Amino acid sequence: MLFTGTAGPSATSASTSFRSSIAAYAGSAKTFSMNEIEKATDNFHPSRILGEGGFGLVYSGNLEDGSKVAFKVLKREDHHGDREFLSEVEMLSRLHHRNLVKLIGICTELSFRCLVYELIPNGSVESHLHGVDREKSPLDWSTRIKIALGAARGLAYLHEDSSPHVIHRDFKSSNILLENDFTPKVSDFGLARTAADEDNRHISTRVMGTFGYVAPEYAMTGHLLVKSDVYSYGVVLLELLTGRKPVDFSQPPGQENLVAWARPLLTSREGLEALIDPSLGTNIPFDSVAKVAAIASMCVQPEVSDRPFMGEVVQALKLVCNECDEAKEAGSTNSSQEELSSDFITASEQLPDSFRGHFAAANYDYGIDIENGLAASELFSSSARFGRQVS
Repeated sequence: MLFTGTAGPSATSASTSFRSSIAAYAGSAKTFSMNEIEKATDNFHPSRILGEGGFGLVYSGNLEDGSKVAFKVLKREDHHGDREFLSEVEMLSRLHHRNLVKLIGICTELSFRCLVYELIPNGSVESHLHGVDREKSPLDWSTRIKIALGAARGLAYLHEDSSPHVIHRDFKSSNILLENDFTPKVSDFGLARTAADEDNRHISTRVMGTFGYVAPEYAMTGHLLVKSDVYSYGVVLLELLTGRKPVDFSQPPGQENLVAWARPLLTSREGLEALIDPSLGTNIPFDSVAKVAAIASMCVQPEVSDRPFMGEVVQALKLVCNECDEAKEAGSTNSSQEELSSDFITASEQLPDSFRGHFAAANYDYGIDIENGLAASELFSSSARFGRQVS
C-alpha cells in the first residue's frame, strides 16, 4: 500500500501547520514509520482488519518487541480528517485512565495518517450486544454492570478529573472496547472537545455524533455540555438493560427509538419486566435491575438540569456492583415473581438521594404522562446531590 501526493502552496502551508501541531501534541507517543506499520500488519492484509468506520480501517498488528497493537488508518486526506486526527492525538497524549484506550504512537508520513493503540482483544459492547459476539459470548448481568461502571468511570475522569475537562461527543456502545476479562475501555476521541470551565456552561459547535445517541439539546442547538455525554451514556445503559439498538427500524412501529420506547416502561415493575433483555433469563437480581433502570432514566432526561453528573453515576453503580458481588457470594441471585415487587421498592431506599425520587413515584403511579415519559417532574428529585467522587 503506497500513499503519495503532490502539494501546492496552500497544501504545503497546511502541511507545515499540521506537522508543527503534531510536534506540540504528540507528547510521549512514539513516531512510527510507514515501513514499520506495513511490516506489523503484513502490508495491510485483509485478514488483519478489525473494523471499519467513517474514519477508515482498523488493523491488528504485532510490533517488533512482540506487542499486539491496533492501527487506526485514516482514509481521507483533507483538513477535516486532519483536525480529527490532531484532536485524538492531543486528547489521548494527556489523558491517562484505566478505562480509556491507551495511545502508543502515530505515523504522519507523507499524507498517511495512522494512530497506534494498545490492542483491546475482546470486541466492543456493540458486538457483544448486537453483533458477531452476541451468540458466542453473551453478556450476563454482572458483566453488564462491570462494563457500565468502568465506562462511567472513564467518562467521569474526562468530565471531572482531567485538566482541562473533556467532552467525548461520540460516546456509544461501539466505542467501548472490552478486555478479555470485560474491563471496558472508552475509545475514539476524534470528535472530543475541551469543555467549558463551568459545569452548566456550554460550548457551541457543529452537531456531530451518532444518530440515536445525541442529546436533544445538542441536536437542536449545537450547545454542547458535559451532560450531553451523560445522555449518550444513558442510551448505552439502556442497551445493556434491554439488548436493543438505539435505533432499530426492524422493531414494531413506535418501538424503533430505544429511549422513546423505554421511558414509559421504566416507570413500573411490570414495565421493567417487559423491558429486560430476554437473553439474561430469569436468574437476575431484580433490585439491581431496578436501580440501573433508575440511573438510566435520569441520564436520558430531556432537561439537562435533571441529569446527574458522571461522578454521581459512578457512586450509584458502585453500590449496585457491591450488591451484585454480595449476592453472588451468598448464592442467591434469583428472584421469584412474588419477590419482584418488594425488591423494586427496596431498591429505592438504597440508592443515593439524587436517584431515589424516581422510585417513590414509579412504584404505584400509573397515571404518568406517557408522551413526556420520565420527564415528569414528580418522578425525580435532582436537588439532593451527593459527593462527586470518581474512583
